[in-house]
Amino acid sequence: MSYVLIGLLGLGLGLGIAWWRLAPQRRALEGLTRRSHVLYEVAEGDLDNVARELEAIAESEPGDPTVFLALAALDRRRGRVERAKAIHRTVLASADLPAESRVAALVGLGRDLLAQGNEEAAVGALSRAISLAPRSVATLETLARALEQAGAWERAAAAWERHEKLVEGRRRRESRIGRGHAVAGQAMVALGDGDDRKARKLIERAVELAPDSGHVWYVKARVESTVGATAAAPESWQRAWELAPGGAHLVVPEAWDWAIAESCQDDLVERMLASLRTADEPALVVALAERVSRKHPEQAASALARVGAGSASAVLTLIRQRLARGLREQAREAAMIELGPPAVICRRCAAAMARFSFRCNDCGAWDSAAALGERTEAASGSDLRSAVDLPA
Repeated sequence: MSYVLIGLLGLGLGLGIAWWRLAPQRRALEGLTRRSHVLYEVAEGDLDNVARELEAIAESEPGDPTVFLALAALDRRRGRVERAKAIHRTVLASADLPAESRVAALVGLGRDLLAQGNEEAAVGALSRAISLAPRSVATLETLARALEQAGAWERAAAAWERHEKLVEGRRRRESRIGRGHAVAGQAMVALGDGDDRKARKLIERAVELAPDSGHVWYVKARVESTVGATAAAPESWQRAWELAPGGAHLVVPEAWDWAIAESCQDDLVERMLASLRTADEPALVVALAERVSRKHPEQAASALARVGAGSASAVLTLIRQRLARGLREQAREAAMIELGPPAVICRRCAAAMARFSFRCNDCGAWDSAAALGERTEAASGSDLRSAVDLPA
């Protein structure tokens, strides 16, 4: 009987030791499984569930800074910037934080501050991060963008140049474009300081770096307009509105005011007509048509009709122009143009959404659908009918 008891005690002791030795492995396997599930939910865009899983992992593994950094980044994406900032500062307060985690926390804090519009503090955090990891591509890029937002154009250009040396291919091209934008910002500062020569030199360099940037050509147009380069400015204005059609409602009126002041409307009108023949962006067509319609009504009407099916603003402009010319019947015809449905995007992540969908498939946000395009900001079908007194 005693031998049986001793055997049972030995078996129990052996099972206890085995359980004690295998428990960490079992917890590690459970943690790995939970992390795999989190990765799957991230891929699926189910951010709410990801946040819950990360919070659970953080409670069970409070010593892992990576989990807290991931949770903070997720909070920023979900608009909970204050909480993200608090998490990053808590992580940074750890005395034995690994160097790579400290860099990641500083970068995350910088992005939080940028999201709140605190560019100066963001630059400070990111500068500390880059001092710890001078060859970190992601940190350099974030720092360059923060410096741009802070208006520190010279430092931004230097950061983009360092970034360009560390990357290859498409990312190197993007770095050059970023540097071009920063140099264009320097040109605007020089122009404001009255140093026209420096402004012209800088903007020429910016065009070399970012030849397809509407912003850079807009700055070039402003520089040339200010220094009195009436022969070169019209081309720059044209390149600006063609490369950045979404900003045509600002660029075109400014170019027109300059042309009136310099008595060179004819050259600018010819360039507007050339753009109208090929433009397919409604905002650009409307902006140009409003300027050329007095002398060239048919060209303006033709361009507006071409884009009218996708833009209520273009149709309304066409109706107004025809009414101003006394073409009431043609205005009625324009009012009956069938408008296509507006595109729908998510307010949170800007991903395309299906019509009549209540949840974004990309980020998982509910009730975040927003109509995209000027057709939703201008007139509806009933507005168009009332413009020419048509019955509903």
